[in-house]
Amino acid sequence: MKKYIYSAVITAVTLTLDVITKYLVVQNIAEYERINVIGSFFQLTLLYNRGGLFGIFQGYQSFFLVLSIIVLCLIVAFFIYEKRKSYAFCTAMSFITAGAIGNILDRVTGKKGVVDFLYIGNDNVFRWPAFNVADALVVAGAVILFIVFMKEENKRKENK
Repeated sequence: MKKYIYSAVITAVTLTLDVITKYLVVQNIAEYERINVIGSFFQLTLLYNRGGLFGIFQGYQSFFLVLSIIVLCLIVAFFIYEKRKSYAFCTAMSFITAGAIGNILDRVTGKKGVVDFLYIGNDNVFRWPAFNVADALVVAGAVILFIVFMKEENKRKENK
């Protein structure tokens, strides 16, 4: 039960962080405006992603909404049915869940698209596509989950 409470708290806190940062950006930054944070390497901007990951398939917002909801349901089911729930596993799943919910909320609350605002890179070399806290949570959760699974696999190999 402790790990379910832990996961719920982590999900709530990180989802709140995503929602608040998006709200502040929408209220304070004009669309396409760039604000330098660390020179021009790290900027804040307001962009609406009407497509999928990294802006692919723009205009298919309904498709990505349905896909996101299906994936969210699968993630929650996987979390519930997983027997070995380490705190790292719970953290990873909480990050992924919060990120998915954060981007789903953008799609269902009448915004033009998913609010992206973190912009990293150099315009003359390479600039990573704009992203948000939810995107960062999904990526961080996936990395943590990968590490958890690799450690479990290594333990299984050692025990053979």
